[in-house]
Amino acid sequence: MIVLPSREDKEHPAVDLDLHLPFLCFRSKQILQIITGILMEQRVVFFSADWARLTLVAECFMLYIHPLHWQHPYVPILSAQMLDFVMAPTAFLMGCHLNHFEEVAAETDDLILINIDDGTVSSSCSENVDLPDVPFASAECFTKRRKGLQLQYDLEVCHQGSGADVNEMRMLRRQWQQNLNWEIQKVTLELIVNMFRDVSGHLNYEHRVFNSEEFLKTRELANQPFYKKVHDEVASQIMITIKSTVDSYTQFIHVYPYRSWRHTSFIHS
Repeated sequence: MIVLPSREDKEHPAVDLDLHLPFLCFRSKQILQIITGILMEQRVVFFSADWARLTLVAECFMLYIHPLHWQHPYVPILSAQMLDFVMAPTAFLMGCHLNHFEEVAAETDDLILINIDDGTVSSSCSENVDLPDVPFASAECFTKRRKGLQLQYDLEVCHQGSGADVNEMRMLRRQWQQNLNWEIQKVTLELIVNMFRDVSGHLNYEHRVFNSEEFLKTRELANQPFYKKVHDEVASQIMITIKSTVDSYTQFIHVYPYRSWRHTSFIHS
């Protein structure tokens, strides 16, 4: 896969997607469950009756976890002849046509099944997903930020007359999408930072070691299952990367001081 940097900020990939599409498909709870499943390197399968929607939504979630990266098999469109791939014992992210939902669910246990068309997240074992909840403060902040997003373009321009120039309307639509993408990138990046920002105080950068026991002692009891699961699944990969996450958030807010975000402050888990 070739990832091109953006002209505005070489540390961030160029984005040519409508990043708000998953926000139209899922509620905040489901978006957080999907992000959690990706961070914890689960076996994730997206489903939709629209082939194009599979890739678009999967790519959006890859950008939502930036600057962290998915490092496992990634096949957003899996043909009917390749359904056996979901039997792989390792972490993966794949996409299948909705017609194969029941077949894939019966193949193996412990799959995270995401129905894009219905906006639901379930497990191949049961209707409930066995993943720890995102820390409450981080989830609450994300939900609040999400509510502040204007996801419907028509509501933004309904005050304009129908006689507006077509080229001007196209330009306004592109500008609206670009600004919304920046907003969403800041919302998701803030989520990652809020979840892991205190990790840096427990890292030994010289030896690339993360003191997980000491870190867990500083977490609230209700949040410990989340952090323990993250550490058990991905060891120190996320932890070692997190300093760049905090730096990325700071740089992003500096480069894109859009609306009131320049005054945004971090919360503590």
